[in-house]
Amino acid sequence: MEEKEDEKYRVVNINFFKKVWYSITKFEKYPEMATEGLGRALKYLAMMCAFITAFMTISSFIEMKKVVFDLSEYIEQNIPEFSYEDGQIQMDTEEPIIIDNIQYDGINRIIINPLLESDEEKEKFEAENDATGVTIYFFKNQIVMRTKVDNIDTKISPYTYKDFVQNYAGNDVKSFSKTQLIEYMRSSKMNNFYGKYMISSFISLLLVEIMITLIDALEIAAFGWLTTIITRIRIRFVAIYNMAIYALTLPMILNMLYIIVNYFTTFTISYFQVAYITIAYIYLAAVIFLLKDDLLKKLEEVEKIKKEQEKVREEIKEQEENKEPESKEEKEPKDEDKTDDENKDTPNGQEPDGSEA
Repeated sequence: MEEKEDEKYRVVNINFFKKVWYSITKFEKYPEMATEGLGRALKYLAMMCAFITAFMTISSFIEMKKVVFDLSEYIEQNIPEFSYEDGQIQMDTEEPIIIDNIQYDGINRIIINPLLESDEEKEKFEAENDATGVTIYFFKNQIVMRTKVDNIDTKISPYTYKDFVQNYAGNDVKSFSKTQLIEYMRSSKMNNFYGKYMISSFISLLLVEIMITLIDALEIAAFGWLTTIITRIRIRFVAIYNMAIYALTLPMILNMLYIIVNYFTTFTISYFQVAYITIAYIYLAAVIFLLKDDLLKKLEEVEKIKKEQEKVREEIKEQEENKEPESKEEKEPKDEDKTDDENKDTPNGQEPDGSEA
């Protein structure tokens, strides 16, 4: 029996795709996967996050490509003639251009004002047009990204045109006009920009996804630990955490599909995060109750074995008790036979002579 249990929960190396399948369809495999240790569970989590982040990055790339094309059309139709040279923008306008209807989720507002040059004028203009969200300012010699979460927390990230052009277009671009910029945005030369965008997006999204998933697994493991206390079954917290990671498999896949759909539609699900955690906890709770059921079965088997042992002891005791009277009865007839033989050899009332003695 012990050999079978050892074989059942023996540490084995299960490949990634089998773990994905087992995590979704086979609760009985969770203890086996948990015995591989925390290191392999974290490796599985990182691979799942990388797999999901790859799909998210591709979706983001498709959306970015659409945004760039829409932006080129907007520049062509609404932005006056301008030119770039020596790190500065020259534009035929006498007042700032404010764009509020931005279709890209990461940007709330774009303000173009190439009339300002000094830092004091820029700061005053930013304060006058301050708004919650992400606002990008295009000044004569600088791009400023201003991120405001609330009335207190505001992050300002300045970039020069020269650095921006070198990072995304290369060192070959020294100057361009409005027409050249539109042609560039619609050509294959943008592949350099898209490549860097995808790499930076993948790295940042992957780090965020791993951190969030680790915290979610910790939260689910805490609920699982409380469940073990209620069900009165002792499981190490590390093992519970390992199983919580595997329990997140289906919610992570559903979350990936949900994010991809959100990139292209306005479809939303209220309290999706609550459902995300709930599904994972249901998986973990099912595994815990399964282990509890296995434990009860083992206890029943142990009780049966104890009863069989007690029954065998009683039978052995009864056999020993029955054996003692029989041995006494066998001994008494033997003594009587011996006495009769002696009486037959010796005549009544006579002593044997010397030779016979």
